[in-house]
Amino acid sequence: MPKRTPTTAQQLMQQLAADPEWVARHAQMEQLRAATSEDLRHDEAPLIAALHKAGVNVNSVWDLVNMPAPYPFALPVLAAHLDRPYAPRNLEGIARALAVKEARAFAWEKVWELVTNRWPELAEDFRAGLMTALSGMATADDLPKMISLITDRRYGPSRVLIVSNLTRSRRKEARQALLDLKTDPDLQKEIAYRLKTSI
Repeated sequence: MPKRTPTTAQQLMQQLAADPEWVARHAQMEQLRAATSEDLRHDEAPLIAALHKAGVNVNSVWDLVNMPAPYPFALPVLAAHLDRPYAPRNLEGIARALAVKEARAFAWEKVWELVTNRWPELAEDFRAGLMTALSGMATADDLPKMISLITDRRYGPSRVLIVSNLTRSRRKEARQALLDLKTDPDLQKEIAYRLKTSI
């Protein structure tokens, strides 16, 4: 039996491009993706305008999330827009952009209130962003609060975003909390990985 020659990526794309059904499906998906992106851009327009007014020239809040340089002038603007009725994806971006120590003065209380008092009504994307923000803003003095969140199962899989915060702490109660949670189904993989790499 002759050996089959493996199909290259280019050949596969040529085969798919020759399939009218695939082409139609692909075009529809691209159209939907473009419409979603456009909707999100339109949704975050007031935030982007406020950031521009503060001298922060970005096209999307996600530009800040991926920015290596500090952006102090953006922080009060982001905090002010955190509880506005934006799309969950944009709210997630705002929260993740606040996941820096410098944001604490502007956003800690608001993020903590959203997590502890409004959690059930929040979209999953936004929840993940808020947990990331708390983890990024937390100081050593906040360790009891971080432990209270990560041990409370009501917060579900989003608690995994606090694991890295606890592994950065040198306090024995942080390590003990991780050891106590190492069989928690939402956290066990991340805790095992973090504990292994922190040895």
